[in-house]
Amino acid sequence: MAKPSIAILGGDLRQCYAAEYLHTCGWDVTCFHTPNFPCNPGITLDPDLTQALAQAEIVLLPTPFSKDSIHLFQADEQHSPCRTEELQAALKPGQIVAAYSLSPDKAQELNEKKCKVFQFSQAPAFAKENALLTAEGLLSELIRYTPFSLSSARTLLLGYGCCGSAIGALLHPLCRSIYLLEQDQEKQAHAEKKGICPIQKEDFSTALPRCNLVINTIPAAVLESEWIQELPGSCHIFDIASSPFGFPGNVTENYLLPYFRLPGLPGRFSPVSAGQAIGKIIERITDYVI
Repeated sequence: MAKPSIAILGGDLRQCYAAEYLHTCGWDVTCFHTPNFPCNPGITLDPDLTQALAQAEIVLLPTPFSKDSIHLFQADEQHSPCRTEELQAALKPGQIVAAYSLSPDKAQELNEKKCKVFQFSQAPAFAKENALLTAEGLLSELIRYTPFSLSSARTLLLGYGCCGSAIGALLHPLCRSIYLLEQDQEKQAHAEKKGICPIQKEDFSTALPRCNLVINTIPAAVLESEWIQELPGSCHIFDIASSPFGFPGNVTENYLLPYFRLPGLPGRFSPVSAGQAIGKIIERITDYVI
């Protein structure tokens, strides 16, 4: 059976390595506004969005889809910006649109266009591999930005989903101790078996003033202002959650705490592995959808 065709749009080097992977698997690959990259000559680079989408059965959106809700995310600034409404107009009914994740409104727009939408962020195989790459990238940033050793650090981890559990597993042998804030009792029990200490809000007055690190994986505000004020001035906050993040952007200004937002860690630190993981999940969906 002939392999389907795919149009890969914008994004960072993950898109390029996904293109390389799928091409080596025999796919017909067209790229639009991906980063300037020495890609295989068998991959078509089309500067025209409509032409790039014309023959594509699958359309792979960048991660994230957009940073400003107006333009397609394109790491390569040499290309002219592409408005998301242009993409909406160029898509054709029946095309499969694959994305890491989309807002409910954007997913609804694509459904109304009669496109099939596949969001692969929660696909178990992909989520696990992506979480491991995220944890590795975070470790690099922790070492880079903190003026103290991890072996002396007490860490508060917010959330114990795929990324939280991968981060906990990687940091537990390195940090002095790890506190966990997680509502799910099964996840709390799993973390405790791994040597991580679940805490409740009634423990905050004791735990927070001792923390050197806060790592947030939850895309929502978890620590209220009164609790942020309990953190010592030397505490560094690392927010790896997707928008709307776990802390306001003015944390440093308002609380005098070092604050780092770190989206897209796999794309920055492991673009080859992250891109191949995307390529593999795209292959899997075609086995069921096409």
